Amino acid sequence: MERARRGSLKGALGSHDRPASALGFRRVLAVFGALVLLLGTIAAVLWTHQLWLAVLLGAGFVAACVNVYWVNRRLHYERPQH
Repeated sequence: MERARRGSLKGALGSHDRPASALGFRRVLAVFGALVLLLGTIAAVLWTHQLWLAVLLGAGFVAACVNVYWVNRRLHYERPQH
């Protein structure tokens, strides 16, 4: 019986030997979070006129966009397009 190295995965993604990760669902959550923060930033600018709130939500939106990018890169490396 051949032993696989620790940490190496065999088989196709989604098979019993190599189950699919939750990165697809994480991307959905990341995009949803970015949209909520964008809408919150717009609402803070239009309705409250509170600069500190708009800056805080804008910074959160930028961080959420970085998270979306990071998850997309991880998905790209996990599921390369042939």
